[in-house]
Amino acid sequence: MVVNVPLGLIVQSFLTGMVGWFVKTLLDSLAAYRKESKEWRNSLDERIDGIGDATQATMRTTILHYCEKYITRGWVTSEELSSLLDMHSKYKVIKKDNGFIDGYIERVNALETREL
Repeated sequence: MVVNVPLGLIVQSFLTGMVGWFVKTLLDSLAAYRKESKEWRNSLDERIDGIGDATQATMRTTILHYCEKYITRGWVTSEELSSLLDMHSKYKVIKKDNGFIDGYIERVNALETREL
């Protein structure tokens, strides 16, 4: 038995199938991109956290180094003090609880200020 199917119905079925395949492929690609993008963002967040930790450690070491230098010397210039206080204020933005460093800063603030 021969079935006569109109050409329009064949074309419509073919196009419907192709559109369905295209939409499914597009959605699969978008899902893969979204997953990859999320993984990349998580990786970026981890790297940013690492940079923040390294910056904090470097600033802490630098502040302590200069505080000890000035305290041992017994005096500080106004430029040195200004630079140290600026770094300390930026450090406080990163590290809220820094009472240890605050103690050193207070000792430096109490030093004699000299001009070179």
